Amino acid sequence: MKKIIIYKLLFLFTLFVSCTDSSSLLDPEVSTGIDGGDIFKSAKYAEQNLLDIYDQLLPVIPNSASGTRWRSPDVFLDAVSDDGHAEAQWGSSPAFNQGAWSASSGNFSNADWEMYWSSIRDCNIFISNIDNVPDNSQLDFNNEKRKLRKAEAIFLLAWNYAELLKEFGGLPIITDPTFDLSSTNQELVKPRATYDETVDFISDLCDEAAKVLPESWEGIDYGRVTKGAALALKARILLHAASPLWNNPEKPEDSPFRGAYSPDKWIKAAEAAAVLLKMEGVYQLLPIEKLFLTRVNKEFIFARMQRPQSYVTGLSFTPAFYTTSFNNGGINQVTYNMIKQYEIIKDGKAYDIEDPNSGYNAQDPYKNRDPRFYRDCLFNGCKILDQKAEFGISGDGVAPKGAYNDPYQGSMDTYVYSIKFADTHLKINWDNRFYYRGEGAEANFPYLRFAEMYLNYAEAMNEAFGPDVDGLNNGMTALWALNKVRTRAKYPSSSTFSNYPDGELSMPPVMPGLSKEQFRERVRRERRVEFAYEEFRFWDVRRWKIPVEELTTIQAQIPVWYMENGKKVVRYEIRTSEVRVMDIKMYRMPIPESQIFANPNLVQNPGWPFSPEDSE
Repeated sequence: MKKIIIYKLLFLFTLFVSCTDSSSLLDPEVSTGIDGGDIFKSAKYAEQNLLDIYDQLLPVIPNSASGTRWRSPDVFLDAVSDDGHAEAQWGSSPAFNQGAWSASSGNFSNADWEMYWSSIRDCNIFISNIDNVPDNSQLDFNNEKRKLRKAEAIFLLAWNYAELLKEFGGLPIITDPTFDLSSTNQELVKPRATYDETVDFISDLCDEAAKVLPESWEGIDYGRVTKGAALALKARILLHAASPLWNNPEKPEDSPFRGAYSPDKWIKAAEAAAVLLKMEGVYQLLPIEKLFLTRVNKEFIFARMQRPQSYVTGLSFTPAFYTTSFNNGGINQVTYNMIKQYEIIKDGKAYDIEDPNSGYNAQDPYKNRDPRFYRDCLFNGCKILDQKAEFGISGDGVAPKGAYNDPYQGSMDTYVYSIKFADTHLKINWDNRFYYRGEGAEANFPYLRFAEMYLNYAEAMNEAFGPDVDGLNNGMTALWALNKVRTRAKYPSSSTFSNYPDGELSMPPVMPGLSKEQFRERVRRERRVEFAYEEFRFWDVRRWKIPVEELTTIQAQIPVWYMENGKKVVRYEIRTSEVRVMDIKMYRMPIPESQIFANPNLVQNPGWPFSPEDSE
């Protein structure tokens, strides 16, 4: 269905200079002849307006060469974490990794601030006007439908606030639907609420939406937000609120920069996640091999629905695999920092590669790894698309370059590529920039999925009670929750998915008896593996306050090819491929400097210019 563009709003929150002149920020791009005041006189246009708000959600998976939000075309957020590297030196990720960004530069958080506040305003307008939309029997639009649509918008309002919360902390709480965007409107020059006030505001919105939203939608409504989505969002923000960055015993006062310190916040986070776990049946953990290629998906609690397309598959593979497709693949790469998180399975046990009992062979490094490694990564020697991948560099100037190498072959290449959202059976022989050409893959990005609720619960329960204690008396310990996610990772039939080794092994469970500190490391590792390239690591290292020195040295496991006795042989070398810049002030994103100047009631985050706090 063609999208009806009612209007396009650029809302820079209190910045009252239009992108075209100085009179207004309302920049019409009208294709229907309908202005903002008339939208809610018609059920048809009100329904379309809500779909437009859905469409403002960040499309993490690109479906054309126009790319995604801030990252340059096609670069995922993990590329600016220690899990990934983007071989896209023309985009913004190199500047971010080099620390060449600020509150006044065009880093992605500046774009986020604009984008989410624009959507917040649209949500407020919709919520305030939907009750006035007249019935329409042809569209089955009645009082019950009004309540549902309003609840959806309340969730979307909470979602946009939650996205800003994890980046910036406490926020101005604005619920006024005004069209007055002038500098004299006091509603738009509010100060930042404290962190806890903002968390409570979002939690209340989630509760309000959950009371009305259904557990599921069917047919053309599949993909709309549900009761579970509202409860899962609440569980996520309460986990963040309990985490060290936002719950700091050394700075226990509630402020925009962090909440009032309380160890009981871990209990609240665990209780919220437990509510979702009790919805098993509505949601369930699915086999890993097609998890991200299944549209109607009981593991996805809330996902970005997209039309079937082949672009992200072509983007995931190096170009030589698809000689007739758009030649822009192999950009999102996996670092050795990440690869070594995938454990080795041996004799029914799991081992770190550094464990001498693992049998790890540095010259045959991808053998018997966690099944998720084979789903997530394209690596030298794997069998895929009826071909054997060959990546690497020439060791002595004699051996030819790998047959399927990334053509850029920059000094920071890792030669392992993220293929998590790719259809590894899709043989593209068309220009995959155009979704309507050739076969498409059902690649939909999960904003919230059931596995996260298990691992959120595991983390919160461990911090509150330890790994083996049923502190909530509900039969669910932290260890139990972690193992639910971990043990479902299995090798499928190799005849169906050739990228996996033979056998149907699964990840063995973590055994009881670990200390709280030991289990903390286990659950952090499990999150890192389970959510690789799903935009978790970037935020997790911040909320955990991982020491900055642990995030700056990026390594790659480089295949180096030599000629020996007339044959090509490969040797693997661990090399430092990149040294990044990270500072503790980067735990929080800076509010755009233009907004600090425009609204005298805003305060900047710690460590950034004009902040009242020097550092974390």
